[in-house]
Amino acid sequence: MHAPARLADPDQADAARPEPADRIAVRRGKPKANDSTNALRADVLGALGVLKVATADQLQRLLRPSAMSNKAVRQALNDLARQHLVASDGNTKTRDKTWRLEGTAGLDAAGHVLRLPRSEMGGTARGAGSSGAQHAMAVNESVLAFVLGGTAPGATGGVGVIEDWATEVEFTLPGGRRKVRPDALWQAPEIGLPVLMVEVDRSTMSLRRLAAKLPAYRELFRVKVKDSDPALADKDPADRMVHWWRRTWPGHTRTGYPPVALVFTDASTTTLTNRQQKVASMSADCWQGTRWTVTRDDNDGDGWREYDDAIPVIATTLDLLTEHGPLGPVWWRYGRPGRHSLLDALDNPDNRDAYNQRQKAREDKARQEEREAARRHRKAMRALACADCGNIPEQATTREYGPDGRQDFTRRPGGRCWDCHLEHQEQQAAAARERLHQARAANAQLRPCWTCRGSIGGEEGSELELTQKAGPERLECPGCEHERQEKRLGPLVLPAPTKREQLAARLSTPADPWWDVRVLHAKLYPPKNRLKNLSCQTT
Repeated sequence: MHAPARLADPDQADAARPEPADRIAVRRGKPKANDSTNALRADVLGALGVLKVATADQLQRLLRPSAMSNKAVRQALNDLARQHLVASDGNTKTRDKTWRLEGTAGLDAAGHVLRLPRSEMGGTARGAGSSGAQHAMAVNESVLAFVLGGTAPGATGGVGVIEDWATEVEFTLPGGRRKVRPDALWQAPEIGLPVLMVEVDRSTMSLRRLAAKLPAYRELFRVKVKDSDPALADKDPADRMVHWWRRTWPGHTRTGYPPVALVFTDASTTTLTNRQQKVASMSADCWQGTRWTVTRDDNDGDGWREYDDAIPVIATTLDLLTEHGPLGPVWWRYGRPGRHSLLDALDNPDNRDAYNQRQKAREDKARQEEREAARRHRKAMRALACADCGNIPEQATTREYGPDGRQDFTRRPGGRCWDCHLEHQEQQAAAARERLHQARAANAQLRPCWTCRGSIGGEEGSELELTQKAGPERLECPGCEHERQEKRLGPLVLPAPTKREQLAARLSTPADPWWDVRVLHAKLYPPKNRLKNLSCQTT
């Protein structure tokens, strides 16, 4: 795209160009009646040369975004109108006046600013404002979102300037009868995007007609022309044919055709989402590419897609684009889930290069697993050495069989061999017997169970006898306690000492091992209230 240029003075520009023979002389109003600057008037002409029709508010946001109001832009428009370079046809639905270039003079002045020949300037959009120019306003808002960036806090900024854009550009399809006319065309080679076709959908066009635009784009992009490069003079005619768009917009590095962006607006969120999905399904043949699958044992039927004959189609809504800007995560690339930034959405993560990377990762993983298995095998062999005698088995197994031929022993890393295992078991049995003798000796020093008169630590030979630690407060062995709980007999209260026993206790130490507890229970549970106290305790 040509670099932006400034028109020193529209009056001087008109004077510098020769007057066409059929130009009708008009009486111009007083120049600069509103004291607008030459630079602003030139910017307004350039912007209208790109957008064709716009409001003062849109021009102010585009050309002087830091200004508090659009007063200066309106002054420039009025001055240009007095020079018959711009005109207003009507108002938008919000009662904003629409402005456009006026006649050949306006087109020539805008072409001088944009440094474009008259043949590339298109028309003046005469009469567009009479119907509100709703579609043009939506296209303008899309262009402004690209140039200015997002309005949300922390949103990304815009890309490029208004001179990077073009509208009303027509491309003729083979045969010469049909044309492809994008709503806007954007060139941003500074970010690796030589060209982007933009279609703005106001939800008024039928889905079939909207989806039919994508096959037309593909038909256009398939057209090839003869390359005039002298270096290819010796090549066969077929080898000298190149896609015309690569010669028109050089610098494309991605596979496939130039991308097409769809911007949806003027409907509810649900409606816009449904329209995006339906257009995607109706035009899948244009953007999904060709699937290639490689049958291998190690890739689970993985493959890739070829996009040489596919159009990268990205879609968003005008609200998302305005809020987050073109570089924000607003674009849905047809064929991929989620929303991405502009450049990420245009990449092809499932192409042949990506498959090669995945396959290399799988092969690296398989080799790593083989090395890890060999390392584990060597480690397992070393770990199977007997912890006592150091014996290593002849085979890498953790299983050994006893003398009767049945597998009743498992050899584990850091464990023992069969002989050492038997010796260890005998040592454990001897230690258990020693603990049993010690437990019996300790329990024998305590009083017996009140109920069964057996050991207070439990039935002889039982596990409880080895694990129970009988205390001075225990009256029954664990077995009798469990039986009492099952029969719901309530807590055990020993009978109070008789008067005879109390008199004997004064003379000598009672032989009754439960004497102290019986005396204590006599104090806690007097004979008169014993039943009541026991009832309350049980509850």
